[in-house]
Amino acid sequence: MQKQEIIKRIQQNYQLFIDYIQQLNDKEFMFSYQQKWTAGQQLHHIIVCVKPLTQVFGMNKTMIAQNFGTSERQKMDYETLRTIYLQKLEQGGKAPDRFLPENISLEQKNILCEKLSQLVADLCNKIDNFDEQSLETLNIPHPLFTHLTLKEMLYNCIYHVEHHHQQIKSFLLQMQNVVE
Repeated sequence: MQKQEIIKRIQQNYQLFIDYIQQLNDKEFMFSYQQKWTAGQQLHHIIVCVKPLTQVFGMNKTMIAQNFGTSERQKMDYETLRTIYLQKLEQGGKAPDRFLPENISLEQKNILCEKLSQLVADLCNKIDNFDEQSLETLNIPHPLFTHLTLKEMLYNCIYHVEHHHQQIKSFLLQMQNVVE
């Protein structure tokens, strides 16, 4: 995937997620299936994951290389990264404490949706400052993968929000099954 396609996919996936969250009623937004995260907590988790990514993409290329190194290994495409990510989750991979969500109230819903929208716009603007070579060679840390290239991290960004979007839908389907 080239940079412009990545930006487009990030914008689309996050907008779909935000739109979905905004249309949830109060009960759906606060529903927790089997002690799993509520939709509000999923939203907060996505924010705390995107925020450091915008910070890294705000750094200059030399600082990224000095802090995290460069990659000389075989690059992963989107599907490979997605497959490995899901395998790591199946093997018990979890978000580190710094990425765990707070308890989120109904009153925070619109504020958090707006915050995520702003973070994604900021991230996409910053991605545009990187050339393809930098995206494919500069590393940054990821809790499940150790290090990913910037491009691989953006692939993860595309899938991560989709993964949580599907989780919310699945949990809410369980809520509807309980009601019926």
